[in-house]
Amino acid sequence: MSSRERWDALVRGDRLDRVPCLQFILGHTAVVNGKPIAKVYDDAEASLACQQNAMDLYGHDGLILHGWANAGGAEFGGEIEYPYRKYTGAPMMKKNPVQNEDDAWALAVPEDILSAGTMPISLEFSRLQYEAGLPVTVQVGSPLTWAGSVCGEERLMLWIIKKPDLVHHVLRVITDFILQKAELWVERFGAEHIMAFDLCIETNKLYSPKQFEAFGYPYLKEIHDRLTDLGAAIFLSHICGEQNKNLPLWAQLRYGRRGMISIGKEVSLPRAGELFPDHVIMGNVDPVTVQEGTPDEVTALCAECIREGKDHPGGFALMTGCEVPPQAPPVNVGRMVPACREYGAY
Repeated sequence: MSSRERWDALVRGDRLDRVPCLQFILGHTAVVNGKPIAKVYDDAEASLACQQNAMDLYGHDGLILHGWANAGGAEFGGEIEYPYRKYTGAPMMKKNPVQNEDDAWALAVPEDILSAGTMPISLEFSRLQYEAGLPVTVQVGSPLTWAGSVCGEERLMLWIIKKPDLVHHVLRVITDFILQKAELWVERFGAEHIMAFDLCIETNKLYSPKQFEAFGYPYLKEIHDRLTDLGAAIFLSHICGEQNKNLPLWAQLRYGRRGMISIGKEVSLPRAGELFPDHVIMGNVDPVTVQEGTPDEVTALCAECIREGKDHPGGFALMTGCEVPPQAPPVNVGRMVPACREYGAY
């Protein structure tokens, strides 16, 4: 199978020749192309070219997308810094748009969402995907993660305890923005071409399961329901970090016509398989090993993940448990596809 045939078969639930290798790989693609890491975030054309070149170099079967974990703040007027400085690996907020309670209560969906923050770059990237015949990706959350970018994580966690009504107001505004964004993408590109994705850092090290249930899940459900009702082809959720106690709620969400669940090393593949029997499970090679381990250690870890996930009835793809570290040694990153060939044949 070619990479495209393997991707199409995975999405349809058809038989595969081997386990696919999918990657959440952004900054590293710029590094191996000799470009500043920022180019995969602030330049749509360069971003697509870097990702396609890296996919050809390593033989990955996908993913190509535009987004990052600390998203949302720029769309509401915050100041964003792209990773041009040494040792920076992704965009980060220089100044959150919400600095106090008055700012939070005044938060509103921008009048022109097309020009808000990074929206022009994201829309241009999706246009290029569409013209190239690729799945058209749109980042749709999660609202609680975006609220950390809008308000600042420490401020948000304090308000969850002391000002819950204020937090719900912020989450309502963010969710309304995301829904408008999603509907715009469906209108522009067609639901059958859409791959919606959320990058969610609601780990149990930051938020308790009860806080996730109250402040995370309801807004995620609204977004997942709306995109599923609109007919979105694929819904990919990266459930980042230690979220074992949140997983039963994640399992209740709807995931478009085909769900793809990306998990970190903190969640076991068998446990994810039990909770998501009908969805593709993606993971969960430790990014630290890819960054700091030896090539043989990477291969051994890939083989273990393939053994645990290969026969999942909903489908399985090998992937790092979070983004491939931008400065990971190419010799390590390059071990993942050969591991799929050696250990993942069906």
